[in-house]
Amino acid sequence: MILLTEARGVAGVILEPRRVRRRDRVVARLRAHHLDRRLAAGVPPERSAALSLRAARLIGPGVGAALARRFETVVAEADGRLLPRARVATRRRAVFEAAPDLDALARRLAGPEPRAARGVAQARLLLVEGAGPLYSHRCGEDLTAAVRRARAALELI
Repeated sequence: MILLTEARGVAGVILEPRRVRRRDRVVARLRAHHLDRRLAAGVPPERSAALSLRAARLIGPGVGAALARRFETVVAEADGRLLPRARVATRRRAVFEAAPDLDALARRLAGPEPRAARGVAQARLLLVEGAGPLYSHRCGEDLTAAVRRARAALELI
């Protein structure tokens, strides 16, 4: 596999082809959470082979569908349609208030349209970070705003 990576040249940033090494694949797998945080913050996937590999994994159809199912479960648990199974309880009231936006995010993640890795990373971080707005009121971030930001970041520019 060959990926494009950044190189600094006289004319600025140049994208060069680079072979993916085994080490890059290992780093992409072992440091997935760290790479997701970088992608969610807007770091371009071309910065490193590991970022490119992680971005490619995130935009795959299986990841979007799996995240969508998890968001649907979170909403169903918050409104009482399902018994909670999570080890860490979600902020039920915040989830209930953000339910329309969470449903829209889930539909977009599961849909056939291409998704930007940045938005998928933001959506994934909402689900996995226990100190984030889905689980903690102390994070200082509104859940609805975070969900809308992730939904907007899914769009390719």
